Amino acid sequence: MSIVLVELPVADSSIDLSAHPNRDTALIQEHFVYYCSKFDPLPAIAVEIDGPRIIVRHGHSYVNAARSLGRPRLRAVVSSPAARADVAAFLQRPDVKRLNVDEIRAREDADPIPQNWHVFFFARPLSAAEKSDFDERVGRLFDRWQQGGAVRVHHDDARALAEFEAKTPVTDHAWARDNLASFSEFNRTRAPIVSYAGRRFPG
Repeated sequence: MSIVLVELPVADSSIDLSAHPNRDTALIQEHFVYYCSKFDPLPAIAVEIDGPRIIVRHGHSYVNAARSLGRPRLRAVVSSPAARADVAAFLQRPDVKRLNVDEIRAREDADPIPQNWHVFFFARPLSAAEKSDFDERVGRLFDRWQQGGAVRVHHDDARALAEFEAKTPVTDHAWARDNLASFSEFNRTRAPIVSYAGRRFPG
């Protein structure tokens, strides 16, 4: 069955927690909204069509973030069968745009090390020594993947956060283990990390 991917109005997405609860319990909403503010579009949610209603099945957190950020539109995978009359009517709506999944996949496959945002919130602002340690870890993990020099980390003491944008080898499992191990060590030995990418940092 082919994937039906659309762009739809955020305001029309209905969240029914009794039917489809939000299982994203690791989320820190304020941190997550800030993280989502760094990029667009947001990842696609999953919806089902029930007559005139668009019901969110997965991705509640992205719907809430889009609303908080004032984003008018959001990508969504339609899980209801496309042959149904109400789904066909939904796809004909002038404010619903069907997207080409193959084209999007081709663009993603063409860049196996995409540019991604990384946002860490801490329990307190970092000292100068802790910032230096954190930045060195980022350099060891990310600098070799960059095409234009070293990664520049921005520290915001008012929010107790560190953030940077960098080419990221998202499919390299060995790198991902090293990444988690390095920042877990920082969390244990230097300063507590509250969240990464809007979600509670493990352990």
